[in-house]
Amino acid sequence: MSWKASAWAKEQRLGSPSAKSILMCLADYADPDGRIKGWASQADLSASAEVSERTAREWLQRLEDWGLLERHHQQKANGARAADWIVLRLDRAVTDGAERCRALKEGEDSEILPANSAGRTNRQPDADPTGNEAHPTGNQFRAYKEEPPLEPPLPSHQERADAREREADERKKAEGAYWRMVRVWPQLNGLPKDKGIKAFLALSPEDRQAAERRFPGWLDLLKAQHKDHVPTPSTYFGKRLFDDVADPAEAQPEPVLAKPFGKAFGAFRMAKLLEGREPGAPIPALSATMRRAVEQGVADEAALMRDMVRRYGFRAVNGLHAAAADGRSVTLPPGWDALGELTEAVRVGSERWEAWRALHDERGWPWLPDVGRVEWVYFPKGGPDGLVAFEHAVSVAKAGIVKGRDDDGREAAE
Repeated sequence: MSWKASAWAKEQRLGSPSAKSILMCLADYADPDGRIKGWASQADLSASAEVSERTAREWLQRLEDWGLLERHHQQKANGARAADWIVLRLDRAVTDGAERCRALKEGEDSEILPANSAGRTNRQPDADPTGNEAHPTGNQFRAYKEEPPLEPPLPSHQERADAREREADERKKAEGAYWRMVRVWPQLNGLPKDKGIKAFLALSPEDRQAAERRFPGWLDLLKAQHKDHVPTPSTYFGKRLFDDVADPAEAQPEPVLAKPFGKAFGAFRMAKLLEGREPGAPIPALSATMRRAVEQGVADEAALMRDMVRRYGFRAVNGLHAAAADGRSVTLPPGWDALGELTEAVRVGSERWEAWRALHDERGWPWLPDVGRVEWVYFPKGGPDGLVAFEHAVSVAKAGIVKGRDDDGREAAE
């Protein structure tokens, strides 16, 4: 028995002596946290509260609907249902039970009203009020013309659990963003960490993202100002020092959406080929089948190795080919639409088309996939002889286009 649960039950205004009796009986068996384990049966509850089993059953459901308790179903070892595990919500309160009962009694749901619920309090007897509305007589009070609105439905146990899980996920992501920044914080050793993360979590999600985006610019600003004292993370977030730095997202140019085999596609593809085989790209050894073909003189080992390099040494280019074969556009770094003007249309199957194919084979580059119904594909102007001028133009413009983003092509292709 818990005095806290009993006191809580007494404070509820349920509008029904039966409901109050049932709730008081439940409170007598609750622990200080409102948990009731191993309740014998609804028959025992009805006997203790001196109500019928039907009334006990209906009021248990009603009290659960009102949010005053939760029931968790239990099963015996043989699969049969055991007595429910009941939890009283000591943090909830009902003060308008009489109005709720009266609304149910007068509404369409009157058939599910608990059998012994009177729907009244000491101030609201069953008899109709006498006199007139302005001057009620006797001990009776005028009924309200408009009932106060019922409280919105309380969230279920699963909804509360889902909300807690979402909150935990959001906090975990926020903490990850915080540690990404502070791990490179100047003079971080010895600084208190709890204060900084508290200030970071106090920001809105949008402000956290802005603080993370502007953090590199803020560090550059400190270096330019030759600051001897570096503010702590709590100061950076708490005083919103990131507001003093321009947001790189606001000035960043838009990426280029390149159509398959189009101008920007052709320029970017050729630039990646001119970079050569990607450093660190692993080239697998020949399979046992390939080895047997070489030993039997059916295949040339050098040719097989060139095919392996084409397949595994140019991942960015092969990613572009896969997207083009599926008819998908690819996203390229900003500026490649301008470099697309350095290309020209080449008819599929033409003499210049075959010249480009021969150059690819000579340099060990992967050739284009099946172009389907496409009649024109873009290559650098001037044919293979114009590659030197194209490479020079790309090298001049590339610093302002993909500076610091050496893997953009790979990201776009993948």
